[in-house]
Amino acid sequence: MENSVKQRIFSATDDFGTVEVWRGPEGLILGFGNAIEQTRLLPHNPSHLCFSYMRLMLLGLLWKPKPQRALILGMGGGALARTLMAWFPRLSIDAVELRPAVVRAAHEALGLGHDPRLRVHIMDAAEFAGNAPSAQYDLILTDVFDAQGMAPLLAEAAFHADCARILAPRGALASNLWRHPLEDYLAATIAMEQAFPWLAFVSTRERDQNIALAAHDHPCHLRDLVRIGRKHQLELPAFWRDLVQQNPRLFKP
Repeated sequence: MENSVKQRIFSATDDFGTVEVWRGPEGLILGFGNAIEQTRLLPHNPSHLCFSYMRLMLLGLLWKPKPQRALILGMGGGALARTLMAWFPRLSIDAVELRPAVVRAAHEALGLGHDPRLRVHIMDAAEFAGNAPSAQYDLILTDVFDAQGMAPLLAEAAFHADCARILAPRGALASNLWRHPLEDYLAATIAMEQAFPWLAFVSTRERDQNIALAAHDHPCHLRDLVRIGRKHQLELPAFWRDLVQQNPRLFKP
């Protein structure tokens, strides 16, 4: 967006740096003082997920099409939380966000409501996962970044072991990973391989990202792939084809 057509509507700082929200022709944009968009929101359609990587993360619904409890690690502007609450009226969500200024931006500038189904925890994601009850969540969505890139905890084996422990049977975890720098990405993949019996990676069609899908077992709702995609206006069949093509060892005939 050109500077002449965008307007800054929120600015704050916390111990981690700057948080800004801009309004422009592409919607409301949350950023950390650089050119990387952390969240994009369409005011006229707030439950739409603008970034395809977020929609791809919802392949996790093939394990649990009607989740009862979800955990979002790295709430950001609240796009995933808002969408899931719109789709699943009975869903209870714990959303963890390290930065107080980001939570302020989500509520004050991006219109994230104070819904009793959504509990926001301002704390470190690893600390939350380490203290959460076992087998607690049907769906875990991990999107933990700072202004420099992936948070270091994504390379920690203990963090992923805790995520596997708190993931319910027949549940799934989806994690947003950047492929650069390569050593950080590889460290994250190795840590996940140690924690989860079922693990696949699929490249996104935007940015330099991979989505990791992890679970205790294979997805059990593949026959409902098209129905679930249509119900939530997700490109699940196309995403699933990409995942199968990119993980041939998991899907041998």
